[in-house]
Amino acid sequence: MADGVQPPPGEADAPGQEQQEALREAQRALEEAQARLVQSEKMASLGMLVAGIAHEINTPIGAVASMHDTLVRAVARMREVLDHELPGGVDGEPRLTKLLGIIEDANRVIADGTSRVTTIVRRLRSFARLDEAELEGADLNEGLEDTLTLIHHELKHGIAVARDFAPLPKVDCFRGRLNQVFLNLLMNARQAITGTGTIELRTWSDDAYVYVSVTDSGVGIAPEHLDRIFEPGFTTKGVGVGTGLGLSICRQIVEEHCGEIWAESVLGQGSTFTLKIPRDVKARHEARRLASIAQNPATGSGSGTAGST
Repeated sequence: MADGVQPPPGEADAPGQEQQEALREAQRALEEAQARLVQSEKMASLGMLVAGIAHEINTPIGAVASMHDTLVRAVARMREVLDHELPGGVDGEPRLTKLLGIIEDANRVIADGTSRVTTIVRRLRSFARLDEAELEGADLNEGLEDTLTLIHHELKHGIAVARDFAPLPKVDCFRGRLNQVFLNLLMNARQAITGTGTIELRTWSDDAYVYVSVTDSGVGIAPEHLDRIFEPGFTTKGVGVGTGLGLSICRQIVEEHCGEIWAESVLGQGSTFTLKIPRDVKARHEARRLASIAQNPATGSGSGTAGST
């Protein structure tokens, strides 16, 4: 500085410190965006994988279902013929009655198994939707069931799932993205429970919103962490377990739906995460788009998707 006048302590470093902080913030934002992109790509890959598996499974399952119907008709016809040909009918031949009963029982088992596989495939395909360019009406109860089907193997040993589902109106949403939120919350609930425990799912609605809550009987969240759990990169899990972006991505997806997500917890007793999704998401997106055009008329003439935020 001229005439040997020195700046006040710290003033000379202020611009550099501001630049470093801005650089760190930009780096954090870039890492978060990258993690979200990776997560989106994983969901897209999952969707393609599920679609391929579903196609491969549906073909033999369709054949089994068709042959099952043929067997049912054949056994019924066999009973008619035998009743007509035998003096005492089928009931007069205990061994024949037993054999036909075994076949009919087997047919029922085949029908139940086929129905179960078909339901699982349908729910898996519904969970990982690939065609989500637009909002569409969906029942969030079905989304929860689809997600539970996907993680059934994680909940088999020592975890009881309690459902308290109210009838819900359909909500305009990106179904696959909300299923991603459900998956993250359910897996967090599972990981919070050591040994045996309970996960409770509740849904309800009022005139304006649909609500979903996920409650676990796990270890709970410390009060000093509760306000930070939705921050990008923050995690209470051990090193190498997750990226700390799961709940941050959940919040982003919920906010894309003009909704809210919050957590309540008691250390040592468990946690509850609650989603609040408006019933008129599409109307709110349109209002947001029009407001953006009003604020930026020069850039608002282009066509945008309903889901842009």
